[in-house]
Formats: sequence, C-alpha cells, structure tokens
Amino acid sequence: MTAWRTAAKPVQTTPQITVHDLKQRLERGEVDLLDVRQPGEWAGGNAPGALRITGAELPDRLDEVPDTKPVAVTCGSGYRSSVATSLLAAHRDLPVLNVLGGMTAWKAADYPTKTPQET
Repeated sequence: MTAWRTAAKPVQTTPQITVHDLKQRLERGEVDLLDVRQPGEWAGGNAPGALRITGAELPDRLDEVPDTKPVAVTCGSGYRSSVATSLLAAHRDLPVLNVLGGMTAWKAADYPTKTPQET
C-alpha cells in the first residue's frame, strides 16, 4: 500500500463507525444493517432489524441488500464485515459503513439483541 500511495494511485477508504453511532443511526432510520455472521452466531443474538447474509453468500445475494440508504455491515468483531464492505462498496452508489467491534462490541455496550425465535 505504501508504494501504491506514494505513486499517487487512487485509494478508497471505508468509513468506520462505532456501535454507539450505529445504534443512533438505526434509531433515526438513517441506515440499514447487514449482519454477515454465520447462522450459529446469528442464533446467539443479533441487533433488531438486521438482515443476515453470510459473507460467503454475499457475492450471489448482493441484490437482496437494501439500496435506499447507507448500509452498515457488522460481523463478530469487524474483520469479516470489512471484507463485505469492500465488496458492497464496489456495487453501490450509497455509502457502506463498517461497524468497529461488530456484535461483540454491540453486546458489550449492552444494546438490545434478539434471537431468530423472537418476533
């Protein structure tokens, strides 16, 4: 990356947001939330209103991601979501945001979660 940047090649960045910012944006209806975790992780609790598409499924399911407002992407810690944000950003005009700390940080902040069995 250093050689790329010093050669003045184009660089794109992915905005990073905290779970606190995510919670506020969700409450204001400013973002959609995509959770790219595996089914077992999802079953342990997810942020209300999140859409789950695993990172492996995402390339084939891009058309299922809402595209009317920015989308925040979360996973367990923020690593898989950073990969997913790169993929989404290449296929969308609206902003894609990576959630720092993922659902681990969301739960540590004691924000509400629901399980798939809850309505």
